[in-house]
Amino acid sequence: MKKGSFINMLGACVLPPLVGVGICWGMIQLLKNHEMFRVDAVAPPTAAVGKVRQGKLSETGAEIRAALPVDATFDQVRPLPVPPNAEKAALRRAAEAAKAKPVIPTKPSNVDSGVAAAKSDKPAPVIAIQESVWRPILDPITDHWTRLMPRTDALPQAYQAVLNDDAAHLAKIIGMGISPNEMTLGGDTPLFAAVRMGRADCVYVLALSGVNMNQPAHEKQPPIAIASLRRNAPVLQALLDFGVDPNTRFNMPIQKQVIDRCTIKDLRNAMESDRGITPLICCSARGDVEGAVTLMRAGGRPGMGTTRYHRYPINFAATQGYLFLMRVLLGRDPESEPDTLVTVDLSSQRAWVTKQGRIINHTMVSTGREGYGTPAGRYVITDKHTSHVSTLYHVDMPWFMRLNCGAIGLHSGYVTGQPASHGCIRLPYAKAKEFFSQVCVGDEVEIVY
Repeated sequence: MKKGSFINMLGACVLPPLVGVGICWGMIQLLKNHEMFRVDAVAPPTAAVGKVRQGKLSETGAEIRAALPVDATFDQVRPLPVPPNAEKAALRRAAEAAKAKPVIPTKPSNVDSGVAAAKSDKPAPVIAIQESVWRPILDPITDHWTRLMPRTDALPQAYQAVLNDDAAHLAKIIGMGISPNEMTLGGDTPLFAAVRMGRADCVYVLALSGVNMNQPAHEKQPPIAIASLRRNAPVLQALLDFGVDPNTRFNMPIQKQVIDRCTIKDLRNAMESDRGITPLICCSARGDVEGAVTLMRAGGRPGMGTTRYHRYPINFAATQGYLFLMRVLLGRDPESEPDTLVTVDLSSQRAWVTKQGRIINHTMVSTGREGYGTPAGRYVITDKHTSHVSTLYHVDMPWFMRLNCGAIGLHSGYVTGQPASHGCIRLPYAKAKEFFSQVCVGDEVEIVY
């Protein structure tokens, strides 16, 4: 091989790698001195990180963890290149910043701490990286939750507050703009939920917010009608306090779901076949004395009956045998006790009047004969008539005193001292007149064997 060709081949194979190495070395040096790679261009390392570079940190690594962000780990710490002119560059930039604006005394910056650590022989104090500041909610968490609670058509917020029996929260969210009239998907309203569940305080809040206290919901009945089917006098009182008529009649026809909730057979039959049922009738049929008293004190009329069969509240109470309620419906003070009692003894065929425990009158009687026996039990005198004619037998019954709105009573008639009537208690004419004057409507009669 010729000498010239060998040299050319050697140059072609060796020279390019040497040139490439030289270029790479030059670029490395250039990049080392570039501004973006200078250590003083970024946040300077803390003293703890500096100790890592020098290998002087204790094995526990506590100082490193204090200097790192919360989500950093010990393995994330890596040695960083420290250019030899970092200190001069930092001093130069600090001088330029001092000329640009006045220096306001603050806590030492990271750069100042790094420079001080570089100048001083003492180790610089560890400066923990400041984390984000947590700001607590200034108002109660319930208010915060209320504002953020998503609105759903299936369960309005006012309705949910009623279900939770939280009248204070209900008032607060209504004040914030939540509608108290918003219905559920089934057509129920917060007012009807409060009435149905006996939430009297919620009823007051809804009434004060302007809710229509007579507007029906999915039961198609006024709220006071549904309230009368629940034994809760405070709810009735809340409705009456805001002007609801205590004599409001049920809307007809009454839905099956409302009828099915009633357990009183007599009232169920009236709901199905009669018309014009009132809240007082419902309370009377159910034996709700407190509800009946609440309605009557607000103007509920015991003389207002149904419109088809003309049955009155006392008729429903008498069917169930609610003596005390019958006395209240007849105008007696619910706080008083009866002081007059008429006793009829079927075995001895005698009757007597007791007043405050003392017998003031007595007489021989004739009660119902066989097949028409006078039923024993406790009764209330529901009405009195000086002159009465039997609608069944078309005979005169002077001084008639009816028992429990029924077909039997005490009256003047032929007395033999033996059972002889069709179920009534016959008294001699003079004694019947005396008994009539000594007892009042609402007094009780006890028939015993």
